Amino acid sequence: MSRRRSLVMPSTRSAEPDDEEQEAGTGTEVSFAQSVGVVATLTGADVSTPVSVVQLPTPYDVAETVTSPLDDQERAHLAVCEQALYGFRKSVIVAGKALDIINRARLYRETHATFVEYLDDVWEIRKSQAYRMIEAWPVAAAVSPIGDINEGQARELQPVFKDYGQEAAVALYREVKELRGDRKITAADLAEARAVLPPARQLARPDQVRDVLAAAAAEGRAPRLAPAEAQPRPQVPAQASGEAQPEGGGVHQLDEGAEAIATMERALAQQRQIYDAVGDGVLAAALLYDPGRGERLRHELRKYANRTAYRMRHASGDQDQGDG
Repeated sequence: MSRRRSLVMPSTRSAEPDDEEQEAGTGTEVSFAQSVGVVATLTGADVSTPVSVVQLPTPYDVAETVTSPLDDQERAHLAVCEQALYGFRKSVIVAGKALDIINRARLYRETHATFVEYLDDVWEIRKSQAYRMIEAWPVAAAVSPIGDINEGQARELQPVFKDYGQEAAVALYREVKELRGDRKITAADLAEARAVLPPARQLARPDQVRDVLAAAAAEGRAPRLAPAEAQPRPQVPAQASGEAQPEGGGVHQLDEGAEAIATMERALAQQRQIYDAVGDGVLAAALLYDPGRGERLRHELRKYANRTAYRMRHASGDQDQGDG
């Protein structure tokens, strides 16, 4: 039986329904107050006061020429909007943990044969997305006393959490936060920090992560973690008189380069996961189950693998022909 649902934020009004609501109820539905209690008990998360869309002000424009400080009403608008965004960021932990519970306890079994069928039918969530959220929530929960992270940041910390342990992952995030200072922490920062860690077997204690990252930042092996005033400034060759100056600065190029390295590291990790996932027997089983769809998926996998190989050869100037 289909139970497709829309992901809407619940109201923040009083948990006590009024008389009209009680009369309108069917007697079989769980009230919002009851559902909040269940979610809080299962996940340990306080979801009793999320911001609903009606609580946000109607969007309005302010001219860019306006430079005056915010008035009281604007500060109130900023506060409620940031509260909504804070709740959105917290959803990484709450939704991931909820999915983990449903999957491991097989709470879908009354209505669906598999977790994947449940995801598709009830929530319209792809399997890959659901498992990313499931993997992310323990990491996000572990570092939450230090700071809230989004799914992308959790994804960069997850290999550290898995290979080095929770304490090492927390130590890495704490040290990156300290090294970045007032600067925003991004997934690229965490990817760079992870890249300079020694193999797990060479890390005797989690607290050594701090020394490793501090040394890497000081030696220039982790430029994103270096103090802002100490970040290297590339030497730009002097331009001949009258020669056009290139757009953008060297610092911007450095930042772009670090982001690019982090992007390639993430892509490599994903390709490894794909390689491991599409192991012996997967194609044969897929073709047996649904020949048309299995063949189409094989074609798409080969197409994007070939395109990636071509792009890498083209970028490096490699003139080899053929997609292999």
